[in-house]
Amino acid sequence: YNIKLANEAKVISELGAQYTKTAPVVVGLIEVENRQVIEDLIKQPALAKYDYGIIHYNSFDARGIDVALIYQKRRFTPSNSLKKEVKIYNEGKRSYTRDILVVTGFLDNEKVAFFMNHWPSRSGGEAGSLPKRNAAAVVLKQQMDSVRLKDPTTKLFAMGDFNDDPVSSSLKNYL
Repeated sequence: YNIKLANEAKVISELGAQYTKTAPVVVGLIEVENRQVIEDLIKQPALAKYDYGIIHYNSFDARGIDVALIYQKRRFTPSNSLKKEVKIYNEGKRSYTRDILVVTGFLDNEKVAFFMNHWPSRSGGEAGSLPKRNAAAVVLKQQMDSVRLKDPTTKLFAMGDFNDDPVSSSLKNYL
């Protein structure tokens, strides 16, 4: 566990450092088991000096995994965060997946919004699982439109694992 944390912290601290000379200001995380893991991660020596904050909510995902965001507190100031459930029904039965994390705030005094995603996988085949990713795309679009409606100057960043390609209908037709 400690070796994995140290390795992940090292990789995160070095992302883009050849250009910025620092660690990333904002990092989206997927496959998060719980908040404690994130707390342990940002305490690692490679990350501790950057004073990262955490935004994380538990989701109803069947496997118990979530999405989260860590951010350098001196550069990003969150003003609001929420989780949006992706409600999927299959033959009348609810199927649980990861929520979409929505975080708004100020990055170096610019209004930004981050949308952290981990859409349903292609398990069971791409075509059969596509409606699940389409449902996630609809939720993401609604959230992005909502932020844009409040302030059209807000810069929007959708990130994560969409489990689809840019030409897939979830991204092309729904988002």
